[in-house]
Amino acid sequence: MKTAGVIGANSMLGAQLMSSLVSMGVEVISIGRYAKADIQLDLKKGFLSPLPPHARADIIFHCAASFADDSSKGIRENFEINTAGCLWVLELAEYLGCTAIVYAGSVSSMATLEPGKFMSYGFTKAQAEELLAWGIQRRHGRFCSLRFSQLYDTAGTCLRHQLWFGRIVAYAARGIDIHMPRSDGVRNFLHLDDAVRMMVAAGQSSADGVLPIVHPESLTYKEIATAAYTIFGKGGHVVLDPNKTPFRPIHFPDAAHSFHLLHHTPAISISEGMARIRDQKTWPAFGPLDVT
Repeated sequence: MKTAGVIGANSMLGAQLMSSLVSMGVEVISIGRYAKADIQLDLKKGFLSPLPPHARADIIFHCAASFADDSSKGIRENFEINTAGCLWVLELAEYLGCTAIVYAGSVSSMATLEPGKFMSYGFTKAQAEELLAWGIQRRHGRFCSLRFSQLYDTAGTCLRHQLWFGRIVAYAARGIDIHMPRSDGVRNFLHLDDAVRMMVAAGQSSADGVLPIVHPESLTYKEIATAAYTIFGKGGHVVLDPNKTPFRPIHFPDAAHSFHLLHHTPAISISEGMARIRDQKTWPAFGPLDVT
């Protein structure tokens, strides 16, 4: 892997992945909608500027996605970007002469994750996997999708998608009692640094197909909150409110086979992740205080 294109280079995962690849000496092409991208690509509209001549990449890392809801508008948005947008990705892969695509998938693409709660986000991401695999394999290339569990980071960029995680950090860091529902099941959080290492490992390996990537440690929100209060040590308590709707159970897959193929296991526990937020003093970026 000497050259790589990163789609969604301005996203939380994409930006960190680019930084990691550059530090390894990989020549990186940034791809996205933002003005400073090397290749401006909107997954709904297509290329926003002429493609640079003679551009080449051994591999494409696809980190972009729509996270719209299941309203009529949201469903359409997810299909147009997550699924149909892959046609633009395949066109770009052919132009760059790349022989592999590594996709940032989601465990939400498993219909068994939450029975009866298979949303358009996960469905369209699953369709993206099929389309990308079909397209790159037609050119005798390799496709690998890493279906990540819930991602969080030290800087608080994750808050758009992880409101309860952000709320727990915000309350624990301030020593305020947090009132939260009981948990009828566990959650699984993966630190951004581990996700980036997994993406790089997938790029360097010969692994193909769809691989679940979940942290070996699954915890209830109460356990996560208790760990946060312990790490920050500012006082305050976790109070379970019986009047709040419980956190519903989620059935996370076993990822041991994925770790074997990639020769890497997530190393950052929830406690270590909380300690990083404390030590780097990024906790003011977390919140809000009013998640319902």
